[in-house]
Amino acid sequence: MTFDIMNANVKIENSQYGKTLSIYVDSKNKVNQLMIKLADAGFVVDYEPRYEMQNYEGCFLYEDGNSIKVCYKL
Repeated sequence: MTFDIMNANVKIENSQYGKTLSIYVDSKNKVNQLMIKLADAGFVVDYEPRYEMQNYEGCFLYEDGNSIKVCYKL
């Protein structure tokens, strides 16, 4: 499976439950597209895209409290 994501920044951040792999993309549409592709690939959705503080983001659970977030910074 391939993803056509331009201008993405990836950061490893601390969360209250573990580590978060945060993928920052350049539009809300890209957040939605990547969330759908990852859900279709079998990743477990923690929450669907929504506004959180200064981001539009969706989140997947990984393991041991770790997660993957797809974000667009507002």
